[in-house]
Amino acid sequence: MSVNDFINKKPFKSHNQQMKILRERGLTVKSIDKRALEEHGYYSIVNGYKQLFLQRDSSGTPVSPEKYLKNASFKEIKSLYDFDKNLRRILYTPLMEYESNLGSEISYRFSEEYKEPHSYLAIDNYSNDKEKIVSIVKTISNLSNEIKRNANKKNAISHYVNEHKHVPLWVLVNYLTFGELNYFYSVCTDKIKRVIASDFSLKYKRNYKTKIKIQPQSIETLNILVNYFRNSVAHDEITYNKIILKTKKFRLIKQDLKLNNFIVNSQSGVFELIVALKLVLSKKEYYDFVKQLYKLFDKYEPCFQSVSFAAILHDMHFPKNYRAILKVK
Repeated sequence: MSVNDFINKKPFKSHNQQMKILRERGLTVKSIDKRALEEHGYYSIVNGYKQLFLQRDSSGTPVSPEKYLKNASFKEIKSLYDFDKNLRRILYTPLMEYESNLGSEISYRFSEEYKEPHSYLAIDNYSNDKEKIVSIVKTISNLSNEIKRNANKKNAISHYVNEHKHVPLWVLVNYLTFGELNYFYSVCTDKIKRVIASDFSLKYKRNYKTKIKIQPQSIETLNILVNYFRNSVAHDEITYNKIILKTKKFRLIKQDLKLNNFIVNSQSGVFELIVALKLVLSKKEYYDFVKQLYKLFDKYEPCFQSVSFAAILHDMHFPKNYRAILKVK
């Protein structure tokens, strides 16, 4: 197959041609919908969010050639696109808040345990689990490289390098990605993990007047969830129906929060992320966060006719009794 043959498989289509194709597939498209295609593009809206509106065979596979559900409209697909964009905005604040909190916890408790300058570059100050040696080396390398990258820039790292000849961990963590913080926590000693989990347990007690014991493994599971959705939010990826295939330890989070009114799946989605964030956010931050979600749901629920809003919540892993579980009025 030549390059030209490959290119012609997906030839250029004008906005009018794109609208015609959608109409031929049974989607209601109005003239005003052309503006959305002009502003955001066919790929972002239609290819990104059409799946829920496609007809399917008995096995649940979209029929070929594609056909849309009866009464499905471009406006509905655009509404789901807008819903997801606003969902990412709402998720951003609590994710960033936890990122800041985790960085502060790691830097404080690690530095408290290992007071020597650059103690975070010493392999003996991390977990003695042999299976984590590669991750430990990667973490140390990331920390070292971050210092090198910033040593000649006008920022806090260069200040400490030039003035003090070492960079405190509480300065360095502000330059790490959440993925790097996640790696750092995962390779800390069990002692440091327990202290960090205990700190979050104490904060929870202060906020909710309820004593719980957060397990270090619960923080690790939360970190996996946060890292996954943090990347999705940061890169404007489709978020509402994202799932992580293997999060078996989420049951520990359910156990920590003393929740008995929902079933834990082997997969985790947006709902599991929201539940898990209750472990680490203040009561006000968490309640404000969930209330924003409720307002988002109330705003967009009337926007769908060919599919139920319950189907969207299902893709987000929300059970029918989600308000009783989240306990935010």
